[in-house]
Parts: sequence; structure tokens; C-alpha cells
Amino acid sequence: MEVEGEKAMEVAEDVGHAYGDWFKRYMRLFCRRFLEWFLVYLFGYYNVSFGWLMAPLFFLVLRDKRAKEKQTKFDIIRSIANADEKDILQEIQRFSNLPSWVTFPDMERVEWLNKIIRQLWPYAGHYVQDLCKFSIEPSMRVAFEEYKLNGFKFEKIILGDTPPRFSGVKVYDDTSRHEIIMDMDFAYAGDCKFEVSVSKFKMGIKDLQISGRMRVMMKPLVRQIPLVGGLQVFFLNNPDVDFNLIGLADVFDMPGLSDILRSIVIEQIAHMMVLPNRYPIQLVQDIDIAELKCPSPAGVLRINVIEAHNLMKKDVGIMGMGKSDPYCILRLGAQKFQTKTINNTINPKWDYYCEALANVIRRQHVTIECWDYDYSPLKSYENDDFLGRANLDVHDIWKSGEVDMWVPLSDAKSGRIHVRASWLDLSDSAGSLELQLEEIRALQTTTKNPLHSAVLMVWVDSAKKLNSIPDPFVRLHVGNTQQETTVRQRTNDPVFEEGFTFLVRNPRTQELKIEVIDHKTSLVQGKIELDLNVFLKERNMEVKNEEYSLSGASGGLASLKLTLTLRILKTALKKDDGDGGPKEKGVPVKPERKASQPAVVESVEEVMSSAASPLMHMAPPTLKIEDSELRQRTNAAGIHGIGRIELTVKYGPRNNLVVVVHQITNLQVEDDGELPDPYVKLYLLPDRSKDSKRKTDVIKDSCNPKYDERFEYSIPPNELTRRTLEVNIINKKGLLFLQRSPKMGQVLLDCGLLDSDKVTQWYDIAPAMDEDDE
Repeated sequence: MEVEGEKAMEVAEDVGHAYGDWFKRYMRLFCRRFLEWFLVYLFGYYNVSFGWLMAPLFFLVLRDKRAKEKQTKFDIIRSIANADEKDILQEIQRFSNLPSWVTFPDMERVEWLNKIIRQLWPYAGHYVQDLCKFSIEPSMRVAFEEYKLNGFKFEKIILGDTPPRFSGVKVYDDTSRHEIIMDMDFAYAGDCKFEVSVSKFKMGIKDLQISGRMRVMMKPLVRQIPLVGGLQVFFLNNPDVDFNLIGLADVFDMPGLSDILRSIVIEQIAHMMVLPNRYPIQLVQDIDIAELKCPSPAGVLRINVIEAHNLMKKDVGIMGMGKSDPYCILRLGAQKFQTKTINNTINPKWDYYCEALANVIRRQHVTIECWDYDYSPLKSYENDDFLGRANLDVHDIWKSGEVDMWVPLSDAKSGRIHVRASWLDLSDSAGSLELQLEEIRALQTTTKNPLHSAVLMVWVDSAKKLNSIPDPFVRLHVGNTQQETTVRQRTNDPVFEEGFTFLVRNPRTQELKIEVIDHKTSLVQGKIELDLNVFLKERNMEVKNEEYSLSGASGGLASLKLTLTLRILKTALKKDDGDGGPKEKGVPVKPERKASQPAVVESVEEVMSSAASPLMHMAPPTLKIEDSELRQRTNAAGIHGIGRIELTVKYGPRNNLVVVVHQITNLQVEDDGELPDPYVKLYLLPDRSKDSKRKTDVIKDSCNPKYDERFEYSIPPNELTRRTLEVNIINKKGLLFLQRSPKMGQVLLDCGLLDSDKVTQWYDIAPAMDEDDE
């Protein structure tokens, strides 16, 4: 009886708590509705303008809608971050077949990693607090000062019980033997809570969400425990970040003001660990700390955003004939560039150049976003209308040397953008400088954007014998670019161990200016001015661990220890197919070859090899032909004599099939001698709907048209083997004259047999097998 009595008391207590919670929610809702109707009554009683009533109501509706969207997104990310990966995959298997590379043993191995992190998470609190107080807080303080908000400070840091989660781990097996490279998907949707103060106002952040593709590089490998000298941890591209605001900031949790706070948080994450920034962890003492913390970039991307066509109309005009005011934002990791705004057009021409440091080649991409400018006092692009997005794979640019193509905009109803991008290698030969300067002079005739001919890498190691126990930091200048080290507290002999990379316009005429400054007093402790022209004469154009005297320092004993490396930009040639394998036979690789010059096949064996490709549409078998006759037929017009087409076809990491139509050679002239107006039309069979159709521009009066247009299909891996890419060559003039067939030929590619080592190939155009409705 006593046990039953206790159970009854517990049930009654639970019911009481539930009723109490319900009553509190009801009273809050009642008070809110009463206040809203009372305000409406006051507005009517005092004959206040209706606009003053609508403005706050619009604010509340917009804020509630935004809160619901954020909560839905947060619930999805939290369920993914906290669920067991094996359970997720089992649910997916109920609806579709998983790709062959996903196995449950692999998932179990990843789950072991997450279990270890879950065990270690309670002990990470002190480390995170130190990271926030000593690394993040100073940079956040500077960022808020740009918005006239001073005194940023972390008041409370609660890490919570939910750890981050890792999945989709990939370890590369074709890297240097002195390193291990591992990619993984990072997802955090925890219960952490941060309380901060800004300008004496209290605010906070909760429900923080971070997700993105993370890379861990273990290098160098050493012969002593722990066998790894250090770690480099970074995001390849900007991660997705979201959070909810508490305290005073909750009032501003609406589009515009909250976007400013969000952009500051994203910038700080990018500054810490989004390429080219890395978070280094030294595990062994006797290693090259400069190579760990600031490795040399792999190269430089020179990007030319030329124009866009048929963008969406976002500005409403008279009789609905509106246009847009488009501009573009380009991102490569943490690097960001922006074109100028072209007013009142959907076909803008920018001809904008920018150059970005590329630190890795694989799995990174250039993102180009188009926006319609709308004036706002908050000066945030998030207030503008989105017009679409395009992505360029860094590996494709590196492999081709240069790409020049039209890319359709995703997440948009219409629009495409014309982009040219080239890869620049880093050369340690001063003789390469003049050639690069000549290329820049030729480009500067068409653009006012500054272009660069060299890269300067500066490693700031340490300083000695500074004056009066300062809080020193180092400021570096090259041209208009300025970078700074972090502040070292109360020391005459600071150790910085920080690296910086500068793009240099002309090392013959520019110089590096360095100042050591006391953060407390803003007084310059000493400075150095170095002429970059001197480094052109040094061996390998570098100086290692050189101690430079600081001019202007009292006593004349202060010095700064530096390592400086200069590299000349050199236009890259097309890389071998297969990342180092032999070049594809029969395919022209010289970039200067014009479309009118035929791609000559060198031998019968090459033709037979090309004709036997499983990716190409096969003609019916024929009788044996003499070599001389075969040579005559297998010329640059293909084995069928009606032309060849150059395509890039590959399946990307974002579950998208990428197709680039480069050019066609030796199409047939009409019977009356008239030149065709060819264009290329694609279908992803068996689907022949409007959603599957893609079309290039029409090139008038040409048998050797060049397109360089890019198209994408979103397709899951398990469906790839069921799809066939149909490439049709259409003569637009044939559509005007019913007596002519508009289809000039076609190529069929089995998507299940795509060769990842040969993504760009020439294909012989075969006679059309059907006549689909145009």
C-alpha cells in the first residue's frame, strides 16, 4: 500500500508540474495577445497613422517566421549530429541502394571515433575557455569596434554535454609518404551557451550549429612516439554556422542586425581555421615549426568574371518589366572578393579580375554568388536578393591550366555566368618574372583590377631586446596590404612564430615594411624596410632565420628574426591526364590551338582505341577495311566522317554530374554549301523532360564551333549506373527548313562507365538514331 501511495504521489506531482507549465504558457500567450489588442485600441483612440501600427506588426511577423525556420533547421541538424550513423544508413537503405563504397564496417570504425570524442568532451571545457579568452576574444573585440561597439568580453562559457560528431571519413592513399591526409564531415549542434558583454550590454548565444567538410593533415611523420610531428586542422570551405540569440541580442534576432553578428562569428571561425588559415597542433619539438604553421601555397588562381546572361528579374518596374542590379561575391575558403554593381540589367558585363591563394588542390572549390543590390543602411549583402550560385572545382582548373566556360547558376530559375580561371604555379627562378609581367601588361589593357606577378612569404619568428617591457606585436605592409601578429603580453623578447603571405605586383619596385609596436601605448619600438628586388638575387630567392636590426629602437640592440621567401607566378600548362599518367592519345593539349585547326589522329591504333571506348556510341560492325581506306576515313572528322566533339564528363563529390561542352570540329557543310548554325543539346536518359534538357548557345555559320559551357545534373550515386547522357548536335537552320533534318549527329555516354582518370576526351559523332521533337 505504501508503494502504491508513493506512485500515486509521483503521478500527482507530475500532473501538477505539467498543469503548472501549461498555465504559465497560457498566461504568457494571454498577456501577449492582450498587449497587442490594447496597442491597436490605443492607435485607434488617438487617431495615430495606420503605418505606425503596421511597422511593429510586420517586425513581429518577420521575427516569428525567422525563428520557426531556424528552429526547424536546428532540429534537423541536431538529429543528424546526435543520431547513430549506422541507423541513418539503415533508414536510407529502406528507400534506395547505397553506393558500393559505403560499408557498415567503415561506419563502425567512425563510430569508435565519435565514442572516444564523447568520452573526452567533458575534459575539453578548460581548453575551450582558454581558446575563447586568449584567441577569440581579442579578435572579436576588434571586429565589434568596426561597428562602434567596444569592450567585447566573454562573461560565461558553458560547453554543454553534446560533443561534435564526425562522419564520412576519407583517407587519401596517393599522397606523400611523409604525411597522412584525412577528410571528414564535421557536425556540431550542441547545448553550449556563451554569455558576453559588449559596451556594457549583456547578450548571449545558444544552440550553436556548425557543419562543414574538415581536413586533418598529419605531418611530418617521425620515427619517435607519437610517430606524427604535428597536426593541421582546417575547413576546406566556409562551414555553415547558425545560432540563437539570448538576452538583449534576442531583440535584434531579425534579418539585418542579426546577420551582422552572424557574419562576425563566421569571420572569426574563418580567421582561425578556414583555408588559407589552419589550426596547427605541434606534437613533437624537433620539427620545422614554420612548415607546420604556415606551409607554402600550392599556387594562385587568377579568376576573371566576365559577364552573366539572363539573370532573374528582382526589381519590380512599370508594367512588371523589372530588371536587377547584379554583382558577384567570390569565395575560396576564407578569401572573399566582390565585383562592382551593374545597375538595371539582367545581362551585366563586369570583366572583373581577382587572384586567390590556393593552398590545396583537391576537394576545394571557388564559389561565385550573384546578388541583386538593394540599398540598406546595414551594408550587408544578406539584405540583397539572391540570383544564383556557381562552383568551380580547383582541381579542374589546376589540371587544365585554364578554363573558360559558361556556368549555369544553381538555386535560380534562370541565368548563367561566363568565367575564366587560370592556375599559376610558384617558380623559384627570377627569370620567370619578365614573362609574367608581360602577361599582366597585356591583361591590364582590359581591366583596372590590380594583378600580381609574385608571392612573398614572411615567417616572423621572434624579437629580442625590446624597450620598457611592452605588449608587442608586429605589423607588416606590402603595397596596400597590411597584416599583424597577435599581441604578446609583457615581454622584451617575444616569440611570435607566425607566418604571412602577400601577393606582390612587381618585386622590382615594391618593398616590405615591418613595424614592432607596443599595443598599450601604440608607440613604434622599431621598424625595418626591405627592398624586394634584393631577394631576386638570392639563392632560391629566400633568406632563412636572418636577424634584422630594428631602426629607431633606443639603444640600437633590438632585432627581429625573419625568414623570407619570394616566388614568381608562372602560368601553368595543362597537366597530364590521371594526375601524372600519360597524356590522352589523339587529344590536342596546346591551349593556343584554334577551333578551326583540326585534331589530327596520328595512327590507326589510336583510332581503334578511341573507337573501342565503352563510353562512346558504337557503330554497327563493318567488314574489314584496308589500312589506306581506314586512314582516309578516320581523319579529324571521326570514324563516321561527320565530326568530333570534346567533352568533360565527371561525377563530382556533391553528387552532381558535371558536363562541359568544349568544342566541335569538322561538321559537315549543307548540300547547298551553306554553313550550319550548330548548338548542342543534352538529355540525361531515360528522362526526356524539360528538367533533363540542357542547351548551349547557337554558333552561327561554323563547322568548328567553340562553346566551353558547363552544365550540371543532380543525381544520387545509386542512380548513376541507370543513366545515359545523350549529346545531340543540332543545326538551327534545319529547324527553319522542313526538308532538312535538324539533328546532325549524336554521342551516347553510359554514366555507369565513366573513367575518373580521363574526364576530358574527344568523341566521334555518330549518325543520329532517332528524331526527338524539337
